[in-house]
Amino acid sequence: MPNNTGRLEAQLRAASGRSSKVLKDAEGIEAVVEVPGRGTLTLSVQSGGGYSLRVHPGTDDRGQGDAGRDLVAVGVLGVEEVVSVVPG
Repeated sequence: MPNNTGRLEAQLRAASGRSSKVLKDAEGIEAVVEVPGRGTLTLSVQSGGGYSLRVHPGTDDRGQGDAGRDLVAVGVLGVEEVVSVVPG
């Protein structure tokens, strides 16, 4: 895994272009997108370059952490490439 001592920075934008926010954190950033009645999609990125993408159908059991969430992808972000491991 690459060593990274800087802060992670993410730019979040609404599809409509109405809102935008910059997030900064030294350890990691997690973005959660909820589609009412369909479920959630969670992207977690760590400062060392590791990432995971999880999906959870439905919205009836919030607060259970990663329990019940399906791992879609996990990997490492490199300088010039993304190394991804998809379960299964």
